[in-house]
Amino acid sequence: MQLTKTDFIQYLHCPKSLWLLKHDPGNYPQGEFPTFQKKLVREGYEVERYVQQFLDSAGDRNVSFQAEFRTDDGLYARVDALEDMGNGMTALYEIKSSTSVKTDAKHNHIKDTCFQKICAERAGRHIDRVCLVHLNGDYVRNGAIDPGAMLVFADITEAVEELATETSAEIDAGLAFLASDQDMSGCSCVEKTRANHCDAFGVFNPEVPTPSIYSLPRLRANKIGDLRSMNVLGLDDVPGDFPLSTNQRIVVDSFQDGEPKVNEVAIRQFLSELSFPLYFFDYETFSSAVPLLDGTSPHKHFPVQYSLHVLDDDGTIQHKEYLEREARLPDRLLERMKEDIGPEGSLMAWHASFEKTQNRQMAALFPDAADFLNGLNDGMVDLEDLFKTAYVDARFDGSTSIKKVLPMVCPHLDYNDLDVQDGASAMESWKRMLDAAPEEADSIAQSLLSYCERDTFAMVEIYRFLMELIS
Repeated sequence: MQLTKTDFIQYLHCPKSLWLLKHDPGNYPQGEFPTFQKKLVREGYEVERYVQQFLDSAGDRNVSFQAEFRTDDGLYARVDALEDMGNGMTALYEIKSSTSVKTDAKHNHIKDTCFQKICAERAGRHIDRVCLVHLNGDYVRNGAIDPGAMLVFADITEAVEELATETSAEIDAGLAFLASDQDMSGCSCVEKTRANHCDAFGVFNPEVPTPSIYSLPRLRANKIGDLRSMNVLGLDDVPGDFPLSTNQRIVVDSFQDGEPKVNEVAIRQFLSELSFPLYFFDYETFSSAVPLLDGTSPHKHFPVQYSLHVLDDDGTIQHKEYLEREARLPDRLLERMKEDIGPEGSLMAWHASFEKTQNRQMAALFPDAADFLNGLNDGMVDLEDLFKTAYVDARFDGSTSIKKVLPMVCPHLDYNDLDVQDGASAMESWKRMLDAAPEEADSIAQSLLSYCERDTFAMVEIYRFLMELIS
């Protein structure tokens, strides 16, 4: 049974998850390949092309790409690049589309590069030097892409060597695990926070309800262990004297009482500080590993559209919007914003830190608009904040994203009728629109406008819900 680099990292994360994928793929919850993951794969190939272009430009270098290695016991590696350095010396290049060398549990670049080296060496090719190629986050495009400036070649030979013995033992353990029989009950992810659960968590742990202890905000692994030792998985069984944070306890109380926990005083105070007109505002942005435009950097977002609902004190509402139909920086978008957002009133966003970041970055790109953009940030209000402490519902399942809150408080409104239903899809759709034929481009544009408009109208409806709540 073949073990690849990707398999190995999955084994380290959750051995049983990999076992199920290999032995019973029909029962593995594959789902649809997420749009964001497709984007990462596509951009990874794009970065690889620039690395190849850079290495090929040095005519005296003997570099081969996508060399394959197999071992008799099932290891398989396709190495991004190998360089014959002369005198029998070989360098291995691992290419990543990130802007740094990552060493966290989910993305340990040292560990998976170590796998590649071990596989190559077990297949008979000695590796003397290991280099991880990643993007320079400070690179700013100016004209044609300069691979030499955009790419960072990090020598990680020593770091890989330090992990070699440990990784080799883990590889052998992984091969033995795949060759063994396993039952379908439980996996190691029950000890981890929900963000670290494997894709097959529900298959292995059907007894875990929704919501569960894993839905509690910022619940750490040690507390999960304490609750599990008491055989507590559901929120209904969490003892009243178990030590939890205030925010965690409110979620438990909401579930056990079967109702949202509402702090009307806090909501009334929040809403009383708003001034009309109310501007409900949302950006959609684009980013890419390889910068698309002059003035942009790897993975740095820039706005390509916005939606704005304007609510006056007499209840009248207007909708304004802008979508950039060309590949260009948001100069025209910014000019339209100046027309649409007046000097008086309150500007509201959901998860406002994102909009504020875009404004700060645009202020750096367009200094003449810095006062306007900084002024927006100074007065921006985050509607999401209310749903962290003042209106808490266990049915949010541990999230305060607008797509979790909306169906609970405004069940008449959702995103199901839209062609674009999330930010990653919007980003990919915008890029596709740029290259599409006119009729298709118009259709994509309408889908993008409808999605962004739904985001801001959702905020309007949530605001109205809150006003009725305290009236």
